Amino acid sequence: MSSSSQSLYRKWRSQTFGDLVGQEPVIRTLKNALSSGKLAHAYLFTGPRGTGKTSTARLLAKTINCSAPVNGEPCNVCEQCREITAGNSFNVIEIDAASNRGIDSVRDLREKVMMPPSTGKYKVYVLDEAHMLTTEAF
Repeated sequence: MSSSSQSLYRKWRSQTFGDLVGQEPVIRTLKNALSSGKLAHAYLFTGPRGTGKTSTARLLAKTINCSAPVNGEPCNVCEQCREITAGNSFNVIEIDAASNRGIDSVRDLREKVMMPPSTGKYKVYVLDEAHMLTTEAF
């Protein structure tokens, strides 16, 4: 995708933890987990709109799948980093929970979660707008 037709949020989205503004405690916590090898199986990022929740989730996904991370940051050069940045990775799946909010969508997701990553180390699901899920979906 050429930069002229690229979405603004993709064009300006943070590509390293150092690029994230105002999230120093979160970044420190995630980098400590990465360096100690003690990542949780799930993370919940909450906060007002535009504070970097989705960007943080994507950066974490990129870093744990990166072939050559440097000081807890993704290299942004390897195939995994490039695919995740472009939104073409089969291992990082972003789901708009506001549009896919019903129990059938969650059942479908539960089946897909069982599949191992096709390339890279981890399969990551980012449920954006999870507060919009129906009660039954929880």
